[in-house]
Amino acid sequence: MKVNKIIVHHSATSAVTTTVSSIKSGHLKGGKSDIGYHKVITWNGKIKEGRSEKVQGAHAKGANTNSLGVCLTGNFESESPSQAQKASLVELLTRWCKEHDLTVDKIYPHRSTPGAKTATLCPGKNLISELPKIKASVKNNLLEKIKA
Repeated sequence: MKVNKIIVHHSATSAVTTTVSSIKSGHLKGGKSDIGYHKVITWNGKIKEGRSEKVQGAHAKGANTNSLGVCLTGNFESESPSQAQKASLVELLTRWCKEHDLTVDKIYPHRSTPGAKTATLCPGKNLISELPKIKASVKNNLLEKIKA
């Protein structure tokens, strides 16, 4: 799959108790054929497998084509992502940008994704406020690759 954007989500559920299987179960009950996200980052920073990266996701109606989706467990309207989640998000975004030859301007919060057809608060104000720092770290990581 040709990837031209990465979309960041939150689960809008408990950061500590939400699991990949609980997200998948919800997506299946909602009529999806699988979990919609390609990766899920749990509260402790573990990057968990979701849908195959070779398959189109089902995470941002109207913007799924040629995108990868990552979901952090938590409701970031009312809580903040853990340090471990932010570090893992930087790691994953850096890897995806390198693999797909993307710059940080191709990383979007769900609610600001071009073409997305659903109004949403996702990924929550407390993750939105962290995204500039996260993207700056990814950019620095990508620049290190060039210097090496």
